[in-house]
Amino acid sequence: MIRTKIIRSESLLKIYASNYSSLAHNRADLEYFKESKVRIFFRESEEKMLAGFCINSGPNYRTFLPLNPSQLQKLYHDHRFDRKKPHEITCLWIEKKSQHATWIIFLYFILFLDVLCLHPGPLIFGTHGKNISTFFSIPFPKTIFNEKLFVPTKGEECDFWIRKGSKLQFLKGFMVLATIRFFGGNKTLARFRLWLDKKKAS
Repeated sequence: MIRTKIIRSESLLKIYASNYSSLAHNRADLEYFKESKVRIFFRESEEKMLAGFCINSGPNYRTFLPLNPSQLQKLYHDHRFDRKKPHEITCLWIEKKSQHATWIIFLYFILFLDVLCLHPGPLIFGTHGKNISTFFSIPFPKTIFNEKLFVPTKGEECDFWIRKGSKLQFLKGFMVLATIRFFGGNKTLARFRLWLDKKKAS
């Protein structure tokens, strides 16, 4: 049985950071996790994590780290982030053995419930992976940033996307993805992602 909880102890946050770093090939500051809501999923014990994600409501946003001051200022101005502070979903990881498991629907359901409890404000999601950006194009339908730049936490230059959405859009996206995954399986979900990719390119 898969269990879930919010973690706050430094020892568990260190394990979380290590798992995320090894799977995503991306570094994360322990202090960032201490300022965020970090949720894990596990079976036997909390130390043996299977997956997890972070939700952060500022003021220190990990999503904006690759942006220079002028890019950040423009983003805040264009989307009024100074008036309505965004909530970011970051550092989402799933161990390789579980990435195609059915229980992942449970992970996204819990993520949606956590998002639902947030104060009013836009939701943002940043990634340097094209496949992940396409996958999240339904719950986060608007691309508000897409440039090739240096990502400090990754230590290299790569394409970087920031996507934006609302709670309602996140709900619709979750329902679509969960329905496809539950009834069609992971292969059908993968084909759906490829279809989305082709649709965006045309």
